[in-house]
Amino acid sequence: MNATRRRVVLVGAGHAHIEVLRRWSLAAPPGATLTLVVDRDCATYSGMVPGVVAGDYRVDQAEIPVAPLASRAGADLVIDVAARIDARSRTVETAGGRAIAYDVASIDIGSSVAGLDLPGVREHALATRPVAHLAGEIDRCLAARSGVATRVAVVGGGAAGVELSFTLEARLAHLGSRREVFLICEREGLLPTYPARVRAVAARLASRRGIRIEATRRVTAVNEHGLVFEDGTLPAELVVWATGAAPPALLADSELVRDARGFVRVAPTLEVVGQRGLFAVGDCASIDGAEWVPKAGVHAVREAPVLDANLRAALAGHPLQHYRPQRDFLSLINLGHRRALAAKWGFVVTGRLLWLLKDRIDRGFVAKYRV
Repeated sequence: MNATRRRVVLVGAGHAHIEVLRRWSLAAPPGATLTLVVDRDCATYSGMVPGVVAGDYRVDQAEIPVAPLASRAGADLVIDVAARIDARSRTVETAGGRAIAYDVASIDIGSSVAGLDLPGVREHALATRPVAHLAGEIDRCLAARSGVATRVAVVGGGAAGVELSFTLEARLAHLGSRREVFLICEREGLLPTYPARVRAVAARLASRRGIRIEATRRVTAVNEHGLVFEDGTLPAELVVWATGAAPPALLADSELVRDARGFVRVAPTLEVVGQRGLFAVGDCASIDGAEWVPKAGVHAVREAPVLDANLRAALAGHPLQHYRPQRDFLSLINLGHRRALAAKWGFVVTGRLLWLLKDRIDRGFVAKYRV
């Protein structure tokens, strides 16, 4: 190992890593080389995807070009799929056959979607991950439905499913399509991690918009005609799969310590358990002692300053900082028709001004990282 040039590798261009790149462009640590491994040359900001679905933004407006950001940070850019991390040899192996050595590394690759192994889901449903694929495919699918009667089924009662059901209804209304929208919450119910007041408001708004909530039925399969339940079927021309986070394949293939759900376990310092100098952040990670932290982009954003500090500390041999997640944060849910729902501390408010606030936050986030 070259003691004068320490190798730092970032796997993925999630919310935390793009902030690390921005900070390194301002002040890179001395004596370090930086490599960024990504599977595509743009990072899609997930917070704007419901707005793309609603027709408020073009797909490219939700994208952050990675190459200029990496170049400004002095990073080598490798566009390839990270297939495995060999923690023993301290290398990142790619699908293209490269082995990229590291002294310090970080994983920020987001998550997959739960339930993709159910019969017909991969073939007949549009999954919410990867978000870049979702944004483009939604545009293509809806363009073909302009003016055509459409029945949509969104599977998953969390924030993503709620946003997509509302924004799909809004987009189809704008296209002049007769529409039926079903939100399939399954047995967990509507917005299961939110307070009762928020769930009640969301249910009331869905009823006003004609969005039908199926709160107790579990999907067993998807076919070319729609959904299959344990007790029947639901015909649908478009099925969107928004069932929550599942661990990406890279984690299992890399033999890292994982929690019961399969996400990589990290200490409060964001360092992978049992692996000095290897960090993981965002949806792919589960923090020991804070397993309650939801798979939400807001936490990846807040982890970024701690990750940046700890990457630098690991290079210098200094003590690491702890990330202390907040239990409550402002949640802004896009309701389509340029309206949004805001929830915090159990309080909930809806309206156009909240959509304008969300729009300002989202546009500002993307603009911050565009070179």
